[in-house]
Amino acid sequence: MKVAEDTEKGSRRRTAIVIGIVLTGGLVPLMLYWIFCGSVPEITPVQARRLLQSPNSEAMLIDVRPLQKFNEKHIDGAQGWPLEDILATESPNEVPEQFKTKTLLLICDGGMSSSFASKHLLGVGVENVPNVRGGIQEWIGSIDGPEGGVFERFRSVSGETWPLPFRHSPKHQQLLAVISGFGIKPTYTVLSLVIVIILWRSRAADLVALRWSMICFFIGENFCAANYIFFRDTSYLFEYLHSFGMLLSFSFATYAILEGMDGRILMLSDPNQRCAALRLCGKCIKYENVPCGLKQTFFLIIPALAFVALMPLCGRWYDTSYNTMIFDTFYHYARRLIYQSFEMRYCPTAAVVLLCASLMILVFKKTNPLPLAKVFFAAGVGPLGFGMFRSVLTAMYSQDLVWFAFWEEFTEFLFVVGTCFLLWIFRHRLYINGLLKTEKLVNVFSGRCLRSSNSD
Repeated sequence: MKVAEDTEKGSRRRTAIVIGIVLTGGLVPLMLYWIFCGSVPEITPVQARRLLQSPNSEAMLIDVRPLQKFNEKHIDGAQGWPLEDILATESPNEVPEQFKTKTLLLICDGGMSSSFASKHLLGVGVENVPNVRGGIQEWIGSIDGPEGGVFERFRSVSGETWPLPFRHSPKHQQLLAVISGFGIKPTYTVLSLVIVIILWRSRAADLVALRWSMICFFIGENFCAANYIFFRDTSYLFEYLHSFGMLLSFSFATYAILEGMDGRILMLSDPNQRCAALRLCGKCIKYENVPCGLKQTFFLIIPALAFVALMPLCGRWYDTSYNTMIFDTFYHYARRLIYQSFEMRYCPTAAVVLLCASLMILVFKKTNPLPLAKVFFAAGVGPLGFGMFRSVLTAMYSQDLVWFAFWEEFTEFLFVVGTCFLLWIFRHRLYINGLLKTEKLVNVFSGRCLRSSNSD
């Protein structure tokens, strides 16, 4: 009885820790966005263009990128005021004369540097300095066609002008875009829901984790679909929830694999079962006072993964943004810098922190460290896997985002179909027998209660 109570308490404690990790990991990026970007006044590119083109307008489009980038290419009609010079401004009197008394619409490549500029100017007392949301990337996607007028083309300092980026996608790429968006995505989204329904009554730890993996995946993909249908892929919040759903799905899937390998194959955590690695280790911690060989391997695996997680931190960002036609439908592709900051900065940092926490638990927790260590290990693999996945796709297809979208959708399709395949192959041991065992226990318990009632 005491062993069962201790097991239940441990399970509840791990559940609370999982909820804490999910809530903390999900809220921190939102808080950081609000601190650095969301707390400044913002205007969309469409609103900015209307304001600039209105009669007797006092608005000016201010490009805060470095002077070299401004000279090479900037939105026609924009004026240059580098971020470095803006941050050196300490009072409204130091604002350049041509910008005083104007409404300054600040813009950069992705809307991040210009938000810093807006926040600084507001802090020193300069008014009417809204940030143009999404920067030049979103400005490109805000036009209605491949050709544009003033404020809808690029200009160099030498006077050369050209339209905002527009590419003609080959027919096979247009077909792949339609197949991935309207065929592959709905298919794997429905399949993930089917898996959730099938595993709904499962109580085994690995299947419960897999069920939560599919729940997070299903919710995240629906936010992605809603972003496309209702916001033309411009909702930062919906895209973040899509990404965070994928991240959580990776983490829960990792925990399901760890629990399945442990509880069904290795028997490492069960003190009453012979460990499957005994032949490899020779001596076992269950029977002798020796270190656990499998546990020691994680003293190498975890630091190695933590170092691998650092790779995106050293990668470059891509400000790719262009328009195209997908079967007579005008469409915009972009790898927004705000998303890359989550994938290539926050995810690696979170992965390293969680993996190091897992290692510290293994090293310093003397009694039964494996259950808690597995939780933090799986939590760290989620952002590691998602960050690396998106970073690799970005590096490979930064200039051809049709392929980026296709391979992301197809890889997720393989993930869900592979899960279905494994559940089908091992269905008797994973699901059917487990369900029958649960029903048998319920029937036995009900029979005992009935007999006890009759005897009374």
